[in-house]
Amino acid sequence: DIAGTSVDEGGAVYRALRTCVESHTGVPIPDEVFDRWKGTGKRQAIMGLLPEAAAGEIDAVEADFTHQLLETYRAVPPKPLPGIVDAFAELRENGIKVALQTGYSQEIAGPLLEQVGWSVGRDIDAVITSDLVRVSRPAPYLIFHAMEAVGVQSVSAVLVGGDTPNDLQAGTNAGARYVVGVLTGAYDAETLGRQPHTHILTSVAAIPELLGLPKSVMP
Repeated sequence: DIAGTSVDEGGAVYRALRTCVESHTGVPIPDEVFDRWKGTGKRQAIMGLLPEAAAGEIDAVEADFTHQLLETYRAVPPKPLPGIVDAFAELRENGIKVALQTGYSQEIAGPLLEQVGWSVGRDIDAVITSDLVRVSRPAPYLIFHAMEAVGVQSVSAVLVGGDTPNDLQAGTNAGARYVVGVLTGAYDAETLGRQPHTHILTSVAAIPELLGLPKSVMP
């Protein structure tokens, strides 16, 4: 996952999503309803939060959301969470592919990763966005596309990490060997622990240790 898992964007995504949907309806969204859609594809979330809306209305709200979020990111650029850059490097040095899969569209993920300074091939191995699949989390398709992109054929060789219940449900639905909740984002250990999982970690930065990788020796 990206926001809240590998990248710190200050929770701007959920503020923008809530603002755009509530501006359309004029009605506040109860927290328990809104939380159900955290971690899934943002268009899918808008459709879920506006079940009676026509396709044109969904398009308009999504466009407003994308505009607002990109403007926020220009004003306050996202940054890698502490330890993530080193963790990604350590994983890749040990032959483990790092694929980001996200509820963002490419229109958002592309500029965000440019601001963070990550590029495919140098820092990560693939980026799979929600507009590449028919259904986002908790469906497993983002994970399967990530596997395809990096040439992994067996879910027994896959670790899925994320900061929301939908991330963990997607990992479980994919049959991943490791389904890891992290506490750097929207939910605490108690909430994530209610979902099927293999581990709850403080951060993605702890994954190399979880996998027993040798620590890199800095020159």
